[in-house]
Amino acid sequence: MAYTGLGAYNHSFTQAFSFLHNQAALAGCGQAGVGIFSERPFGLKELAAHWASATLPVKGGGLGLALQYAGFQAFNNSRAALAYGKNLGKMGLGIQFNYSRITRAGYGSDAAIGFEVSSSWQLTKKLAAGIRVTNPVGGKYKEEKQAALYSLGLGYEASEQVLLQADMVKEEDRPLQVIAGIIYNIVPDKFFTRLGIVTATSEPFVGAGWQWKRCRADACIRYHPQLGFTPGMMMIFYGK
Repeated sequence: MAYTGLGAYNHSFTQAFSFLHNQAALAGCGQAGVGIFSERPFGLKELAAHWASATLPVKGGGLGLALQYAGFQAFNNSRAALAYGKNLGKMGLGIQFNYSRITRAGYGSDAAIGFEVSSSWQLTKKLAAGIRVTNPVGGKYKEEKQAALYSLGLGYEASEQVLLQADMVKEEDRPLQVIAGIIYNIVPDKFFTRLGIVTATSEPFVGAGWQWKRCRADACIRYHPQLGFTPGMMMIFYGK
C-alpha cells in the first residue's frame, strides 16, 4: 500500500492506515480515526481490494485494527490485523498480529497466523527512520509459508507542508525494491497531494485529497507500464 504508507514516520503526516506500513506509527496516535480504502487493480473487478481500519489513542501509544478483503467469489483472500504502538519518547515500538485466510472455489479455504514488529526513531528534528519485520517465522498455511518481509524507511520533513519518504523493501525470494514519495499539503488541513513510485514494477502513483472538519477524502491512481491503471479511493473520519 504505497499510497497510504506515506507519512508513517512522521506524526504530523500519519493517518488511519499508516500503522499498516509501520506499526510504530501508532506511538503518536493523537485521536481516534476510522478509514476505508478501496482500489481496483488494472480496472478488473475480480482483483478489487478493500480495507477498513480504525485507530484509538491509549495511554502511552495507540491501538490499530484493520480488515482486508481482495478477490472475488471463486478466489479471494482476507486478513484481520490487530496492532499496538508504544511511545518511548524519541523512539516508538510496534507489534501486529495477522489472521490471514485464502478461499478457492472447489478447493476449500486455508488460514494462517502471522506477526509483524517494527520501530521508529526521531533522529533529528526533521528526520525520522523506521524498520519493520514481517513473518520472519510462522505465518504458515498447510502447504505454503507466507513470505518474510523486511523494510527500512526514512521520512524527512522539508517543511510543515512537505514530507519526503523513501523505503527499501526486501521480500523473501524477490529483488530489493524502493518505494519513494512526497506529501505536499498545498492548503494545510484542507487540500493536499501525494505522489511517488514503486521501483520493482516501475509504477508511479499520484493522488489528491480534501479535508473538511473531521472528514477526509482521497482519490488516487497508479500506473503499470504493461497492465495499465489502478484507481483507488480513501475516506477517513476522525474523532475529537
